[in-house]
Amino acid sequence: MRTAAQVARGLLEAGDVPSLTEKLIKGVDDGELFTALTWGVFKFTGLTAAVRAQEAGKIAPPGSFSGTLQVGDTEYAVEGELSNDHVYSDTSVGLMSNRKRVLIMGRFEVSGLAVTVHPIAIGDVVQGMGILEVSWKSLARVYVDQIDTFAAVRNVKPPKAADLAQLRAMPEEVVKASFADIIGEPFVPKDWGGETSDLQTSQVQIEGARVSSAFIFKGPGLKGSLHPANMGKRGDQLLRAFREPADLIVVQHCDKIENTVATTAEAFAINPARPRRYCIIDGSDTWRLLRAYGKI
Repeated sequence: MRTAAQVARGLLEAGDVPSLTEKLIKGVDDGELFTALTWGVFKFTGLTAAVRAQEAGKIAPPGSFSGTLQVGDTEYAVEGELSNDHVYSDTSVGLMSNRKRVLIMGRFEVSGLAVTVHPIAIGDVVQGMGILEVSWKSLARVYVDQIDTFAAVRNVKPPKAADLAQLRAMPEEVVKASFADIIGEPFVPKDWGGETSDLQTSQVQIEGARVSSAFIFKGPGLKGSLHPANMGKRGDQLLRAFREPADLIVVQHCDKIENTVATTAEAFAINPARPRRYCIIDGSDTWRLLRAYGKI
């Protein structure tokens, strides 16, 4: 078990295994078999019965898992089988039971909107090893109130409908300039078509430490909710932002931000080779922030 864990950890931390989301954004051929990793919620069934049957000298159908993966505006069905030979402990059986949010590294094959997985390693991504280990999923998302640089927002209540209407009338460049002024970032780049993010800064602080950050701003020009499909081709703007040398990726919009944006950001953030954090600032939090610092 320890040897298998060391091999899997070494593969994951080497940084040579791409994300399944990244592969699907770029495009893969039907029937192409490739190695990748994915993070998401999967439903595990049948593994306990299969292991117990094997212990009793009987044969039972193998355990399996299934889930969905949102890439832009496309939803893929992901499923695979589990091998008893690769289960080393009762802890493994417990992890792969019911619905769990896990990282899966394996060989993937795409056929239309169906993705078949031949898993190599399944587990959680943790910070620290041993008694005090903490799942990275509880650390990856940062809320605006947790950012020291935006501390004044903690004293502002959520906006009313009329307040949000006022916010939606603000041009995107004004919102970006306001954020830069609050952060204390003097270098504000002009927008251009090839940008990976709209603002890069090392002035943001979390828990007293400076954190290199990349901001994506989606202003009032985008009407309604923000979906991954609104962020470049199949959501590749998020992918490009996570390639920047930044430890915090911030997505801002003057309206609602759908959960699919957060789950896509989480999929990129939870990478054993380069774990990062992300922050979602929707219209409500944007108004609170601008109000706290006298920008609206």
